[in-house]
Amino acid sequence: MIKVVAPNMACTIIDWAIQAHGAGGVSDDFPLASAYAHIRTLRIADGPDEVHRNALAKLEIARHAGLPGSEKDIEMPVTRGA
Repeated sequence: MIKVVAPNMACTIIDWAIQAHGAGGVSDDFPLASAYAHIRTLRIADGPDEVHRNALAKLEIARHAGLPGSEKDIEMPVTRGA
């Protein structure tokens, strides 16, 4: 869940800071515009949020279904290395 929540919250906080600074928030006077671009790129590079949500949903359904061995059959996708 952290792969979905943390980047979204970072984008929201940086967006609030840009809004607070007005036009200065998107100028070179503050590093907010580059920070927003960096965080947004990180969200795209890490994979779509829907992929992470679907993987979590499969794990939760298997866990709460109560089927024996169901947790072993569902694999969590690895996006970075082993």
